[in-house]
Amino acid sequence: MNDILLNILVLVVLTLLGGLAFLLLRRRNTQREGKLIQLAAEKGWKYEAVREPLQWGFRLTSTRWTLEALSISSGGDPSPGSSNISIHTTWQAAAPGSTLLLGERRSTANLGESGERLTRAVLQFALGSDAEGLGEVIAGSDAFRRQYMLWAQDPQSFRLSPAIESILLNWKGAKPLIKRTSSGLTVELRSVHLKEPAAILALVQLGELLL
Repeated sequence: MNDILLNILVLVVLTLLGGLAFLLLRRRNTQREGKLIQLAAEKGWKYEAVREPLQWGFRLTSTRWTLEALSISSGGDPSPGSSNISIHTTWQAAAPGSTLLLGERRSTANLGESGERLTRAVLQFALGSDAEGLGEVIAGSDAFRRQYMLWAQDPQSFRLSPAIESILLNWKGAKPLIKRTSSGLTVELRSVHLKEPAAILALVQLGELLL
């Protein structure tokens, strides 16, 4: 077999493998979407597929909340070593109140005053003007406090129930970021595009416990 025929054969095989991989991925996505549509019907939620040139995913809506799982492209060419696509999953409800932030604990104990300034800067970035008057609240078990931190303007305005603590301690993957401001209540999973029904149900359960 000469080199030309060998190259043609390799090209044909690679094309067939690529086509097969595409078909399998498309089939998997179709099956997953079917499961989400069925889940939404069973729970009485509205399912909406998002298929736009620069964003894609889905949106679930109930009478009390909305959940979005989206991949969003900036539309430009990515720089070397980076991506122009951002992904996130957000559960949100029109349930405003005094400001609180509950998220993964980042250790800054060894940084002294610099660590405190860094924490304040993160709170300001996450909450904007709603970050005024926040103080750290000691809540939950030792295991919970090692993994999460809770900041609130009014410590009495939020009760960390055993159910909420249990869900957070057993959470798999990127930890949720819970925010409540004058604009409403959100639970964010940054850099995560949830697709599996079980994971979506866990996020919905957490959100509804916060209401």
